Amino acid sequence: MSRLYLTAREYEALLKKQNGACCVDECEATEGLIGEHSTPNAWRRAKPDQLMCARCHKVKTLRDIKNIWKVKRLNGEALSQYERRRRHGAQLRSRPFQSRDDQPGASPWKR
Repeated sequence: MSRLYLTAREYEALLKKQNGACCVDECEATEGLIGEHSTPNAWRRAKPDQLMCARCHKVKTLRDIKNIWKVKRLNGEALSQYERRRRHGAQLRSRPFQSRDDQPGASPWKR
């Protein structure tokens, strides 16, 4: 799925509609506004319909990611933690520890 971007004319129209500031009520940032979807792009493919500052965009994106994965789990598109553990085992797989001899800068004389 490819992204849809705002044209310069659409960006200016959104900027004018929002009075030149971030769309979040508590935020009054006017510089570096980013085109953002009010509904996550994973659910509905459309052009961005609001402008946000980078800080508000980060908060919204983190919230959206959580909601997108919840919907995927409920729809059966992604495995829940219980299903992943049942399928792959309960233990976390990690790489083995380095032996004392393999550690960089370790003295060969110390034990």
